[in-house]
Amino acid sequence: MEVRKKTYGIDFPFNDSNNGDFLKLTEIPEREIKSNLIHLLLTNKGSRYYLPEFGTNLYQYIFEPLDDITMIKIEDEINSAVERFIPNLKINKINIINATNDTTYKGGEQKISISIDYTITSKTFQMVDNVVIMF
Repeated sequence: MEVRKKTYGIDFPFNDSNNGDFLKLTEIPEREIKSNLIHLLLTNKGSRYYLPEFGTNLYQYIFEPLDDITMIKIEDEINSAVERFIPNLKINKINIINATNDTTYKGGEQKISISIDYTITSKTFQMVDNVVIMF
């Protein structure tokens, strides 16, 4: 009899499963929380039929000027979504960078890099981690 590892949810980015599931699943709670955060940030509000408020509107800022006002709106969007859908995640710092001005970036279009440092607290552990998304 094969013993299956405990899984918590779908891993992100999506990958094929090696053990017969349709998609690769997370096997540790820390990875599940990170996957949930990425999933929340990259889901457009209104794209989930039964949960239309799930997600963010980050994609609307892709073609906006990367000034202080836009960056404050991006931070507010992230903070309100996390507060509502991942309440055990505390955002420590959000760093928004205009990656187009980065000397290592070789693309032609505007890019935004968002780095989020966060702390997870649960009954059994506390963890500090970060996630970076670029679009």
